[in-house]
Amino acid sequence: MADLIIINGRVWTGGPTPSHAQAIAIDGERIVAVGTNAAVASLRTAATRVMDAAGRRVLPGFNDAHLHFMLGAASLTEVDLKDASNVAAMAARVGDRAASSPGRWMRGGGWDEQRFAPPRLPSRHDIDPVSAGTPVFVHRYDLHTALVNSLVLRLAGIDAATPDPRGGTIVRDERGEPTGVLKDAAIRLVERVVPAPTFDERVEVARRGLRHAAALGLTSVQDMNPADADLDVYAFLAERGEMTLRLSAAMLEIPLAERVKAGTVRVLNGPYVKTGKAKGFADGSLGSTTALFFEPYADAPDQYGLLSDQMQPLEAMRERLRVLDAAGLQLCIHAIGDRAVSLVLDLAADLERSNGRRDRRFRIEHAQHVAPADLDRFAALGVVASVQPYHVIDDGRWAEARLGLERVKTTFPFRSFLDRGVCVAIGTDWPVAPLDPRLTLYAAVTRAPVDGRHPGGWVPEQKIGLAEAIEGYTRTAAFAEFAEHEKGTIAPGKLADLVVLGEDVFEVPAEAIRDVPVDGTIVGGRVVHVRGAGL
Repeated sequence: MADLIIINGRVWTGGPTPSHAQAIAIDGERIVAVGTNAAVASLRTAATRVMDAAGRRVLPGFNDAHLHFMLGAASLTEVDLKDASNVAAMAARVGDRAASSPGRWMRGGGWDEQRFAPPRLPSRHDIDPVSAGTPVFVHRYDLHTALVNSLVLRLAGIDAATPDPRGGTIVRDERGEPTGVLKDAAIRLVERVVPAPTFDERVEVARRGLRHAAALGLTSVQDMNPADADLDVYAFLAERGEMTLRLSAAMLEIPLAERVKAGTVRVLNGPYVKTGKAKGFADGSLGSTTALFFEPYADAPDQYGLLSDQMQPLEAMRERLRVLDAAGLQLCIHAIGDRAVSLVLDLAADLERSNGRRDRRFRIEHAQHVAPADLDRFAALGVVASVQPYHVIDDGRWAEARLGLERVKTTFPFRSFLDRGVCVAIGTDWPVAPLDPRLTLYAAVTRAPVDGRHPGGWVPEQKIGLAEAIEGYTRTAAFAEFAEHEKGTIAPGKLADLVVLGEDVFEVPAEAIRDVPVDGTIVGGRVVHVRGAGL
């Protein structure tokens, strides 16, 4: 018998050989039948809820393979600088927030100096006049650069005599004084003095994020480097039945390796919250010129990027990964520049030599810029490419000037990965990019930068098809977290995690993909979002 039956749908089941169906029957949390209306009719009782999809497209629920859930949820109400067109506009918003919340730490940001006319890094001198008495700590949209005001520099004890930390940069003016811009590991000099939110504050942030995700058709997310306190929140909400998506967490690798050695690893393995992954960093980001390359930046010939402090010394990183891998934990390593990607592939190969070959599904997070010789190594080593297509249409505004014409040929190489049989899992990196799966699908299919340049697509030979993109957001994303037997396709026995779209995403023009309505979201047979009164 069924608790919920969806009829009159255009069901795309997903999987290597996706099929189409009309109806889905759900009992409890799981799908019990997929087929025609008539095929599921015998499972209907007087207590069964019937949802008439009325020709809508039904897909497996979206699974974001890489995001920062609590940071993204917090960004929904923090100061938003994403579309500031110049430094003055950015400073004005900082001033407005400081005036409305004087003395309270200001977080958020999303600023992008490439949007400024003319492009230039902001400094503390731009925001000091409007933020006296209010600590300002606002990140560039890639989260690898931050701007702070003079008050925060004083609170953190950062001055001209402060050395650059390993794997980070304190940007300085011609006199050697900090400008207020901090890159990568230098950001942690400030993070250690920021007051931690209370548990109740974290819970409200998470609830806000859950509502936002449900409205976008997200049924699963893979959370990169959450804090221990965030796990407490997720576990609390799961116990209360308030988790409306499934979350698997990748904890930072250095403290996790220490816990493995001490035998104190925290294990969560419920239907809505799981641990079991470790997250590390090999380099920074392209926008912050801290992604690590073999060749210098075209627009900064003295810069090759930064090797993460976690990778220094490399032997220590290799040993920690060996320990984590031997404990059965899945490894997810951030690498953006081609040299960083190559180094991480070396580490993956080292694990096979030291711990033996097994189905470890080693992941490279982002894998944005890959040396041609390394494309085949992904497939040979069975490394998962965990990618975020929205970065293509964002970075495509300016990345060619930073990389040069030759390196862009294998930038965000989604087509090259798929053609070699590499597992490509798709996500957003929220809040670095919007959480909306429709925007991500649009980006993967069109590769058309947001500034209108390259309307035919930036590096168009790396485009992928819509079905391939949805596959990366569903079945392959589930495979990337060892969950393909539980979710990612629509089939009897699978979890009833579904999204109902108001239009057929396979039939609208490519540019309209980003506007297809999300009419319903179902997680474990529970309807967690309905748009309007149509369902």
